[in-house]
Amino acid sequence: MDTEQTVYGLVRFDGEGRQVTEIVLAFENAHAADRHARQAGWAEYAVGPVRFPASVRPRATTVMAR
Repeated sequence: MDTEQTVYGLVRFDGEGRQVTEIVLAFENAHAADRHARQAGWAEYAVGPVRFPASVRPRATTVMAR
């Protein structure tokens, strides 16, 4: 598969410094992520796209002899 699929993530913040306390993946769309946060009673959160490459090629590695 050579395409990328976009899913959405939810980041929960806590306190004045907006410290990240929890990250929840993966939602089909931003509305689903927002709905989850509201149902969980989260007051401070952000929703945004998260992308996972569909095709991942491993990096070449070199084995070093001792």
